[in-house]
Formats: sequence, structure tokens, C-alpha cells
Amino acid sequence: MKFPRIALVLLAVGCLVAISNCGGGGSHNKLIFGTGTGTGTGDPPPDYAVIYNRNTLDEYELIFTAPNWQTLKGNPFEYVPGILKFKTETYSNVGIRFKGNSSYFAPMTGNKKSFKIHFNEYDPNIRFHGLKKLNFHNSFKDPSLMREMVGYDVFAAANCPASRTSHIKLYLTIPGVYTREYFGVYISVEQVNKAYFADRFPESDGNLYKAGQSGGNLRYLGADKSAYKTPINDPPYEKKTNELVDDWTDFIHFLDVLNNTPAPNFKTEIEKVFNVDGFLDYMAANTVLSNLDSITGRQCNFYLYHNMVTDKFEFLPWDLNEVFGNFHCPGQDANTMLTLNIYDPTGGAGPHVLPDGILGVPEYVASYEGKLRALIDGGFAPTPMHSDIDGIYNRIKADVYLDTHKPYTNNDFDRNIYEDIPNSVDPKRVLGLKPFVTDRVASVDTQLP
Repeated sequence: MKFPRIALVLLAVGCLVAISNCGGGGSHNKLIFGTGTGTGTGDPPPDYAVIYNRNTLDEYELIFTAPNWQTLKGNPFEYVPGILKFKTETYSNVGIRFKGNSSYFAPMTGNKKSFKIHFNEYDPNIRFHGLKKLNFHNSFKDPSLMREMVGYDVFAAANCPASRTSHIKLYLTIPGVYTREYFGVYISVEQVNKAYFADRFPESDGNLYKAGQSGGNLRYLGADKSAYKTPINDPPYEKKTNELVDDWTDFIHFLDVLNNTPAPNFKTEIEKVFNVDGFLDYMAANTVLSNLDSITGRQCNFYLYHNMVTDKFEFLPWDLNEVFGNFHCPGQDANTMLTLNIYDPTGGAGPHVLPDGILGVPEYVASYEGKLRALIDGGFAPTPMHSDIDGIYNRIKADVYLDTHKPYTNNDFDRNIYEDIPNSVDPKRVLGLKPFVTDRVASVDTQLP
């Protein structure tokens, strides 16, 4: 199902109705935002309209004991017990840790780190309105504080499975350190897990694989699964479901087909194991967004899910804070991102097995071109995109202004909506959102037949 250009409602780029609530209503494409009918775990369906409210910025507070806070600072990616408060609700003894790679370690982030909350880390019965996990992202390298939200909306407009998002206000309390300290505006991003699958696919029991921070280039490394999961401290891939079974056979078979099928048979064989049309949807969105912190650039920030009904892998986007051309591979700059070649969306950053293989098939290229045209004429067209960006800006502006922990100034936040930071000639500048849309659409339009 493709979304028409009309009825772009309340900040959802290209989605048909009511995405301001990101609820799982039946008017959404099930593959994208789901129907909210289950979690795949036996729990009632999550209340997505509450969790990912896009009408206002809900307040959350994280509370730690001083010893647990010190433990967390010493081991930032290991859960410690804490308390989460949401409106009048209190959730005690939940697991809380920092998350991210560059978004955690980069000095520019200061004290404003991203968080992951695991509600049943210590008590298997705790849920947050039906969910087990929340992600609070700090919008690293993004003066606008909305790139990730708009990015997921664009993927949704392209008919890709896309995580729900909402802006929130986050407070921290640690005795002797912070007393309900306002840490500013964060983006809450839906976790890719069994609840996510149950909401979008006919089943939720398949294997899920995530590309590691060192990059998952999807090359075939032989039949031994250990090659894909070592070194342990930085594996190229992680298995995120059915971990105890530790069966990687399906993933390794997919890589074998992708890498070792003779060219004359490639189209027939890859379609047996991979949702190619879904990946072309992904490629169209990723290309218009010039997102190289992904499979097309650094070869990271994606999931592969084995859909047990179709027996094919689905390609899922993740970590979109560097969309709108905010990540440059070696030899690239902001100007490269504005004119990124749609037929080589890696920007010349070396061989990429999956994008190169798919775009090596003429029939797939024709489909990809059609999907790009639909996006730049529809959900990614300047008029609706600019309107949605303005809507998000106006909704979060007052709370962003009060955020003293963000690494950018209020002036940077304002300016990055309509112009580049620090200026329009710096090759490493952070591109302004609205001019990026206008210039990128013009570039893609001239490249299409």
C-alpha cells in the first residue's frame, strides 16, 4: 500500500492519518506502524498512543541512589536498578543504563547521554503500558533535535517498518548530585523486539540480527557462526532473539546466497530469502535522506529479521540521528550529501555487498526509481516536509530553550531549521533541514530518468 500525498497529518512525514499519536490503529499500514494487536509475549497490546504521544511533550524522571549512579558511570552499558516516574505513575526496581556509541563517548554530549530502560530486568512482571523497554535518545550532532523523528517518518512514508517516536522532557534525581534536574528534550524511540514484530508481522518468533558498531558488511565468512559473532567485545553482528538456541543457520544461508550466487541466478535466488521490495523501499528513503550512517555508508545501524511466515529476511532501519546528510564517509563533505548519486548512494565509499547486488539488477533499479519519484513528489516533497518540520519546531521550541544540557545554543536550534550551521560554505557544516529537503529533491529529480 502506498501513501498518497494528501492528508499529511500533524508532523508525520507522508503518513496518512493520526500519526501524531503514533497509535496502532487500523488506519495505519500494519507493516509500518502496526495494528497494536499484541506483543508476541502473551501480554496485552501496548498503549502506543500514550507511550508515543506526539501532541505534547510528556515528562519522565529517572531516579538513582548515589551508589547506583556511581556504578553506572563506571560501567555505562550495564544496567543498574533505578526508578522511572511518568505522570502519576512510579516504576521501581527497573534496569537503567546509558546507550550509544559516538552519542555517549563524544565530548560534545557533555552530561546529556542517551538512556535505555529495561522494565523487567529485575522483575519479570513489570511493563510500561505494555512495553518492556524504552529508549531515550539525546539527538547527538543534531542542533534541530528532530532529525531522528523526521527520519523515521520518512521511512514510514516509504512503506518501511519504522519505529514510533515522540519528544519527551527528561529529569534526573540522584541524592547529592541532582534534584529533579531538567536534562532537556529527548526523542523516545520504539525498541525493535518481539512486541515490534507482533505489531507489524503475522508472527514474532523469528530470529533478529543487528549489525554491530564496527559495521556489518554482510560478507559471507563461511559456515562457522563464530566468524559472525567475534570478537565478543565488538562483534560484527549480534543475535537479539532466540539467543539461547544460538542457531545462526538462517542468517549464514542468507549471506551465502547474497555473496555466492552467480549473477544470472541472483534475482531468482535472492528473492527466495529476502524481501527485496521492502529493501528497495528502505533504499529510496535512505537515499533521499543521504543517510550514510547505515548499510550504504558505514555498514551499520540496521536489523535483519527472519519473517517466519514468508521465510524471508526483512531489512529494518535503526539509529537515524545522522539523516539529512549529517554523516560523511572519508573524502565526503556536506556538498556531497546534497548531490549524493542515487545510483551509487554509498558516495563512493567502497563495495557494499547488499546495495551493490540489488542495484545491479535492472528490474530492481526501475522499481527503485519509481519509489524515489513517489517520495520526492509525495511524502518528501518540500511543501509537506517544510510544514511538518515547522510543526515539530513549534511544539518543542519552548522546552528546548530551557534545556541547558544540550551541546548547541538556542540560536543554533532555531537556525538549523532553515539554514546550515555554522554557515553555508563550511564543508563539514550541519545542513539545515528545510534547505536540505529543497536541494535534495532538486538533485534527485535531475538524476531520475
